[in-house]
Order: sequence, then structure tokens, then C-alpha cells
Amino acid sequence: MSAPTESPAPSSPVSEPPRQATALPAALVGEWNASTSKSGVLVLVLTADGGFRQYSGTFDWSGKATMRGARITFSGSDGKSSTEDWSISGGTLTLAGQTYLKADAGSGGTLALAGSWMGMDDIFETLVFAENGTYQRQRDGGNTTSGTFKVQGDELTLQPTGGAATTATFSIADAILTLRTSAGPVQYVRSS
Repeated sequence: MSAPTESPAPSSPVSEPPRQATALPAALVGEWNASTSKSGVLVLVLTADGGFRQYSGTFDWSGKATMRGARITFSGSDGKSSTEDWSISGGTLTLAGQTYLKADAGSGGTLALAGSWMGMDDIFETLVFAENGTYQRQRDGGNTTSGTFKVQGDELTLQPTGGAATTATFSIADAILTLRTSAGPVQYVRSS
């Protein structure tokens, strides 16, 4: 008769360390604005620890965002969730097919505008926005104006050197910049 074999002692469950909130890339962190026909301005705020808040005049949703490659999952505190594709180019975020502009004070909104824009209504007009917050407007006949610009949300303020500031709301969709002033909308197509 052989001695009874001792079965190994049950192993205690290995506990994994608690998962920390997925940090979002620095390029995503901040406030983003999109223009929609339904709700006007749609605001998306993303924090470095993965928090999010999305709101407009018709709704307000918040919770945690996690990332896996080019997909981001929003898990709301209300139990609802949504997984979307995302990409960033300069100061423009494309999320679920919607274009958002960086609206933070500083260079975020500036990056969305950076580059050259050619007038669609007046093909002899160009606007060139630099990342450092300066701009140059050229019109037919060599008439050039330059100065500084500031972005706050969906408002663009142009401060020409030695002139009065003008403010317009703006949006960018499909490489087209639309400026809306009291005189009506003016459109530009990105040329660089």
C-alpha cells in the first residue's frame, strides 16, 4: 500500500493591483468645441486622468474615458457608454465623424486655424494664421493687413496692427473655414 499523496494546498487568488484610470494623451486633454445644426455649440472637456464632460444647450453627460489605439470609450456616470473612432490633426479633433476645434486658451484653437486659407467668395483674398498667434490678410492689389488673433471657444478676434479689433464666430468643416460676422458668413478653403 502506498502512502497517500498530499494534494497541493489551494492557492490563494492572486490579486491584481487596482487599475488606474487610463491617462489620455496630452494632445486630447482640454476643451474642444464643435458646431452642430441640432444643438449649436457642442463642448467636450477631457482631463488627463480620463474624465470627460460633453454638453450643449440640450444635454450634459459626464464620466470616464478609456482609450485603446484609435478608439475611445466614454462610460457615463448614468451607466451608458459609447465607443468611437478618433484622430487629431493640429488643433482639430475628429470624433465619431464630428469635427471639434481646440478651444483652450493659448495655442489649441490657434492650431486649428494655423496655415493658409484662400477666399471662396473672394478668390483674391488669403488669410494666413501662424501658430504663434499672428495673422496676415492679403487682398487683390497687394493690400496686406497683419496683426494678432485670439481664439476663445468658437470666437475669433483679429487685432490688426494699429487698427480696431473685429470678432467673428468661426467653424471649420471639411477644410472649409466659415467666419460669421454681422455682415454675414464668409468662407475660406484651406490651401496649406
